Amino acid sequence: MKNTINWIVVLLLFNLIACETKEPTTPDGGDLGALVINEFLASNDSTNLDEFDESDDWVELYNGTSDIMDVGGMYITDDPLDLNPWMIPETDPSETSIPPKGFLLLWCDKDPEQGVRHVDIKLSARGEHIILLGKDMATIIDSIQFGTMTTDISYGRETDGGDLWTLFATPTPGATN
Repeated sequence: MKNTINWIVVLLLFNLIACETKEPTTPDGGDLGALVINEFLASNDSTNLDEFDESDDWVELYNGTSDIMDVGGMYITDDPLDLNPWMIPETDPSETSIPPKGFLLLWCDKDPEQGVRHVDIKLSARGEHIILLGKDMATIIDSIQFGTMTTDISYGRETDGGDLWTLFATPTPGATN
């Protein structure tokens, strides 16, 4: 039993290392390097409402390329050990496609019956991970680990797609940071 657990740990570590060294690509071989987690709000009380007038947690994705990018079929999770991450449905590309230099909000409300952008994860204001995986469920497109968050204060890239993260007292969901 101990050997089995050791092998599982080794395989998981190998997979994480291998995933981090792969160059992400779209299904047609294009570059995914400019698709990033751009901003998120882990404790939304009154900042913005979804189409059901609910103040749910959200993750904003940014497409820094000059092409439309459909994230349908990609996966999202808040747990790095999750062996069954949530697949963003491929059923409505009009809802899961991000225009060039554009944004897409995913509602982290565990209410997938509300639509394709309502994912089956919920963010913890006490801190955790957000991981966006490719359609192969192994390629890490982008990820962030965060600590304790304050209600209605988002955390995002200082400039869209940039490397520096900062807190936003006035969140900018679906708009430039």
